[in-house]
This record gives sequence, C-alpha cells and structure tokens, in this order.
Amino acid sequence: MNSSQIITSFRKEIWEFKKTLFWVPLSIAVFIIAAPLLKLILLEEHETAMLLDTITNADNLAHVEGFTRFFLTTIMGMFVPFIMSSLIIQLYYFTTCLFDERRDLSIYFWRSLPVSDVLNVGVKLITGALVVPAIFMLAATFVVFVFLLLALITCAVLSLGYDVSLWGLWGSADIISNLISIWLNLLPYALWMFPIFAWLMLTSMFANKAPFLWAILPVAAILLIESFVAGYLHLDGRIFFNTLREYFAFGQGMFPGNVTGSESNQFTVFFALSSKISLPATLVGAGFMYMTYWFRVNRSHV
Repeated sequence: MNSSQIITSFRKEIWEFKKTLFWVPLSIAVFIIAAPLLKLILLEEHETAMLLDTITNADNLAHVEGFTRFFLTTIMGMFVPFIMSSLIIQLYYFTTCLFDERRDLSIYFWRSLPVSDVLNVGVKLITGALVVPAIFMLAATFVVFVFLLLALITCAVLSLGYDVSLWGLWGSADIISNLISIWLNLLPYALWMFPIFAWLMLTSMFANKAPFLWAILPVAAILLIESFVAGYLHLDGRIFFNTLREYFAFGQGMFPGNVTGSESNQFTVFFALSSKISLPATLVGAGFMYMTYWFRVNRSHV
C-alpha cells in the first residue's frame, strides 16, 4: 500500500459521485447568496431608508458583544442547510457505495487492481464520513466569504457616503476563530455517527436489493417486538428504544460549565457532539465494519 493507491482510491470515490458533490452544494450556495440580494433589490424606498437607519443607529453599534453573538449565529445559520443536505447525501452514499459496485459487477474490476479490500472499505468510510461533509462545508465557507466581501463593500460605502464607521466591528467578529470552531465539529460529528455509517455500509454490502430497506426494517422490527413484549409483560422500560433515544437526544448541560462567554458560544456544538461519543457505540461500529470487510472478501455478488 502506498500513497498513490490511497489518493487514487479517494479520486475514484469522488469521481463516482462528482455530479452530486458538485451540483448540490453549488445550488444551495447560489440560492443562499441570490435570495437576500434579490430581496434587497426589491425593497421599497421607505424600507431601504428604515434599513439604513437601523444599520447606522449608534445604539445598535454600541453592543459589540451582541454583534459577536449575532455574527456567530449568522455563520452557523449559513452552514445549517449545507450540513443537512450533506447528511442526506451521506446516508445515500453509505447505502449505495458497496451495493452499486456489486450490482453492476464493477467490483471485479476494482478487485483486479492492486488495492486491498481493507483499503477499499476504509476509503469509502472516510469519504462518506469526512470528505462528503467537508465538501459541503467548503461551499458554506465560500458563501460566508462572499457575504463578508459584500459587508466590506457596505462598510466602505457607509464610511464614505454616510460618515458611519463600522470597521470596529470587524475585530470583534472573530471571523477566523468562529469558522475554525465550526470546522472542528466535523471530527466529533463523524465519530458520533460512526456506528450509523458502519451499519449502512454493512447493509450496502449484505443486501441483495433495496439496501435502504435492509437498513431500516431490522431496526423497526426490533423496536416493534420490544414494544410488544414490554406491553405484554408490563415492563417499565424498553432497552433498545431508550438506548437509541439517549444516543441521539441533545439536552442542556452538554458542555463543561467552566467554559463561558464567547468561548462557550463558539464551542457549544463541539462539546455537545463530543459528549455523545461513547466507547460501546464505537465498538459496535467497529464490529459492523469488520463484518462489512468480511462480506466484501467472501461475498462479492448480488
């Protein structure tokens, strides 16, 4: 195994999904940029005057801390549609990445190359868990910088035409640190979702048809059987249901209490995602990945 094999394997995965990974984030980016600009162009004269009055209001400009929170919230809001779309693409990728190559028999071509099954399975896992969301986050970062450029132009116009200086807010915005804090969420997110991704890869490798149904139906069947048994025997709790609910539930107090202020605002999501990572779930995911590898070695047809 060498670096060229790894790079080639990643290129193959991206090439197979290049249309989805290019057009979906591009479409979202164009919409997010165009929608507010179109709304701004269509503003009535009195609405434009009210907007300028709000921007140039000295009282609004005085609350630097409030502006910092507003800026971070705005950036995270721009990332949300990209992250949600990325999750949908990830689920689709993991349920088809191993199934499609068995269905069209391209697996025999890829296995004829000097690339091991371990590398193939590992590359698919990393591509779906990290590369796919990273591409969408890059598109979101591009949108943020486009709006920052527009904000820079607006500051220059207000400074020259209205004698209003907004340059002091740029230093308080913590642009780079806010973006870095959002990007840092990628790794704990991937580790938290690892058991789900591994399960989807296993069903993609095992299923003869409809891998998405193979991923959903066993879980639904276990939940229904457990609910029936718990109701019939008058049991107080349902272990499987409660485990899933606890694993995916988010509540208060999911980040250290000694982290306050702007640091708390920036790393709230990071601490929340990190608190959801558990050793048992990771071991379950590792077991699913081993089974995926075993099926790929011993069962390469649909």
